[in-house]
Amino acid sequence: MDTSSATLERSIAAVRPEALYAERIDLLQVNLGRRCNSSCTHCHQSCSPSCTEAMDEPTLDAVSRIAREVRPALVDITGGSPELHPGLPTLVSRLRSAGLRTQVRTNLTALLEPDAEGVIDHLAVAGVQLLASVPALTAERYASQRGDHLQAALTVLRRLNDAGWARSGDLLLDLAVDSSGYGEQCPAREIAARYRTVLTDKLGIDFNQMVLMTTMPIGRFRTALERRGEYESYVAGLVGRFNPGTVMNLACRTAIEIAWDGTLSDCDFNLAAGLRTAEGEPAHISEFDPQRLARRRIRFAQHCWACTAGEGSG
Repeated sequence: MDTSSATLERSIAAVRPEALYAERIDLLQVNLGRRCNSSCTHCHQSCSPSCTEAMDEPTLDAVSRIAREVRPALVDITGGSPELHPGLPTLVSRLRSAGLRTQVRTNLTALLEPDAEGVIDHLAVAGVQLLASVPALTAERYASQRGDHLQAALTVLRRLNDAGWARSGDLLLDLAVDSSGYGEQCPAREIAARYRTVLTDKLGIDFNQMVLMTTMPIGRFRTALERRGEYESYVAGLVGRFNPGTVMNLACRTAIEIAWDGTLSDCDFNLAAGLRTAEGEPAHISEFDPQRLARRRIRFAQHCWACTAGEGSG
């Protein structure tokens, strides 16, 4: 089976040639850096406590300015653990004061770190929505990816509920769930029902929506697959599940990512794979051109098969 990126591009072009290009910028994703309190086995950025990459103040200022100019439907802040970046509160305040809908991605346990003291209260007052990663519901499966911290994550979810998330119309709390371990044919609605049963019905923890993520064969997860001799078969499985219905809704068609060093990528996964925007397109925040970037040629790679497989990836 041909799993190349060129084959993916041909498959996409056969559905709709215009899907090889962006069509607008609805999502401005901002990666504040690779520092994290965990070293998850599935992390596409290979983040860890020892990572030092972090966005500096001039770049943070530029992000705020560009967000105000572009006015995307959502500014999505990620990492690493963005909660541990000292510039997060200021960035969030600037975005929200400009009336921009803002989301922060969290692994939950980072919010218990000393460097994140006060962050929950600040985000609540600012009215920031959260996308919380909860890769599993059992201690064993959770530990296999993120260490023995499931109970800590549940504690933070309860704190977030107490602060109003998922219990106030202004504070949305969505869950990001890794699809691995549920089987290729397990639909998103069934996985969502399992989470609702365990978290809400049994534990009294509320959340709004669930976003199902296909584990990307890059970063630390790719290394593990290669070590087990499973990389090629994993990618072939994604290719075999190519769904033409995902093509027009690929996230990269309506998004752009700004990395901690100001470089631009089509998405966080391309950033992790070392892929900046396509040749000839603006490649750094200093060159940011909303009109050009909104119609840019998208750069596809082998890992992009994950976003076209099955029901697609959030």
